[in-house]
Amino acid sequence: MGDLTMDFLRLMLMAAMLLTSLQGQAAESTTTPAAAPAMHDVEFLRSADRACTDCHKEQTEGMHGKHAKATNPNNLAPVTCTNCHGLPSHQHREGVKDVMRFGDSFKDKQSTEAYPISDQNGVCMSCHEPKPLREALWAHDVHMTKLTCTSCHQLHPVKEPVVGIAEKSRIKLCVDCHSKQHADKAANRQASVSKEAP
Repeated sequence: MGDLTMDFLRLMLMAAMLLTSLQGQAAESTTTPAAAPAMHDVEFLRSADRACTDCHKEQTEGMHGKHAKATNPNNLAPVTCTNCHGLPSHQHREGVKDVMRFGDSFKDKQSTEAYPISDQNGVCMSCHEPKPLREALWAHDVHMTKLTCTSCHQLHPVKEPVVGIAEKSRIKLCVDCHSKQHADKAANRQASVSKEAP
């Protein structure tokens, strides 16, 4: 009887130890896991635009206005020179046309010959959605295929002259541009008539 009692007591002791161990494991699994060590954000030690501003001294202060504070919706990082102009090649310093250049399609016809309107505006539209532009002003829709965005908007001004102007001033812009356009057409017609006259 003594051996049986000892075996029974050992069995009870093992069961108690097992039960205590299982309860401890269950309690550990319901507690909040220890927080993972914080990941360190890696930041650039120099400006992402430094390679550009080393030569383009007039842009040393970087962009101004809305683009300076903007986040690129494609990568959620701040907007940089290369987001709009592209990556320059090794021959860039020799004058190779390897980055996007934006121009006023009224004043600079050569800019649209080297960089077509659709290409220039395509860069803008990679971030700016057509629907909000259309809702903001109908002229965006009408002029999108005929004029570069930079014919009316500036890329990095301290204050964007077209944004936030009064309705009368906006109408004046339309009238001024279209008046000039009509005057240019009339002058071209007059010049061609003069050439044909004996």
